[in-house]
Amino acid sequence: MATKRSGVLSLVLLALLPARVRAQDSQYWNLQYGPVAELVGGVVVGSTRDLSATFYNPGALALVRDPSLLASVESFEAVSLKAKSQPPAIDFSDLSVRPSPTLFAFALPRRLTGSHTIAISGLTRQDFDLRVDNWQVTPSRQGGAESLFDQSLNENWFGLSWAHHAGERVGIGLTTYVVYRGQRTRKEISGQVALSSTQGAAGLLVEDFDYSNYRLLWKAGVSMHHDAWDLGLTVTTAPVRLLGSGSASYTRSAVEADLGNGPVVSVAVQHVADLESHYQSPWSVAVGGAYRRSQNTFHGTVEAFESVSAFDVLDTSPFASDPSAALLVRRLHQAARSVVNFGLGYQRMVSGRFSYYGAFTTDFTFANRDDEGTNSLSTWDIYHVTAGTSLVVRSVKLTMGAAYAFGSDVRSVSTLVVPPGGPPVLTPTPLDVKFSRLRLLVGFDFGR
Repeated sequence: MATKRSGVLSLVLLALLPARVRAQDSQYWNLQYGPVAELVGGVVVGSTRDLSATFYNPGALALVRDPSLLASVESFEAVSLKAKSQPPAIDFSDLSVRPSPTLFAFALPRRLTGSHTIAISGLTRQDFDLRVDNWQVTPSRQGGAESLFDQSLNENWFGLSWAHHAGERVGIGLTTYVVYRGQRTRKEISGQVALSSTQGAAGLLVEDFDYSNYRLLWKAGVSMHHDAWDLGLTVTTAPVRLLGSGSASYTRSAVEADLGNGPVVSVAVQHVADLESHYQSPWSVAVGGAYRRSQNTFHGTVEAFESVSAFDVLDTSPFASDPSAALLVRRLHQAARSVVNFGLGYQRMVSGRFSYYGAFTTDFTFANRDDEGTNSLSTWDIYHVTAGTSLVVRSVKLTMGAAYAFGSDVRSVSTLVVPPGGPPVLTPTPLDVKFSRLRLLVGFDFGR
């Protein structure tokens, strides 16, 4: 395509642009669970004493006095994402408000399980929907453009936990998780121009893929309790694939009448269904503890995540012979760097029924910033600051608080520019991305 008029028609390739609502898919500590764990940033691997232990440290379930029902935190979050490029081809800003993902867990009564503790839990690890529109009409006689990036990602963990005493003050436990992950991504870039009744142009590029995957993984934990301190250790395994399938599409089209470059006709269509899907997550080891002195308790946790070797979410062999499908193949490619996160939490017990809390945690990205062909949208590190209070009323602990998260990154995205009288040019453009999130938390713990 080319034009004979002045001006520039640009199409931003938004498949590389992280967009709205929950674009944090390359962090491991982005979500926390449980009334108290939320208030101390999730740094409770060594100190959790409610049913959030099904996730943080199943060994601690054996040390819970009366596990029964956990009605997890009810929370709402406001997520802000801003992206601005230089030169200003992109100036994107979005604010969304919605309920936060949460955890629900309950334990079977100990009169039925004896010295063992059995609990069932369900939690959301990823949940977001993305849709981005971009429109430009430049030529005075008709014109065109359009870019659309649409993505939906959901991951849920369903767990069965077992715990038992290994001594008077030591608990061991294991949670078996069945994990479901579903992802749908579509990228669409269009064109068109016209300028006169004897001229033309066109364009179209649609890629998309859709898959679902089921896998098993395990989290084992040991928890130790002392009058002045607590310690905990957990190991989370890499997954074992159960089943999964999906489909991948690729459509390319180009039409040109007479814009000075000769006739152009190009059509490429591929749609492959029933492809085998895979998803890998890392081994991780977490160590945590809590130290009590007078009315103060200090919490801390460090967790190391192993790297994940490169793999394909869907089998890409049907597209290997078509170099034009290279972008789709790259987008089905996934890998993860090794990451170490840490956090510190503080609790001040004002009375036997009232406490306040604060925490700071890191949440480093596992995405490779230099890899443009990746499933990951977010490539920035996130930092979390949390504060809140708790009040015990009869047998219920009520918690209230707020959590603020922030991060930023400079990325390179590709902008397709149709300059006056020339062919389209794919231009790298620096993009400054700023992310922030505010969560308001209200939780109830009935297991006391």
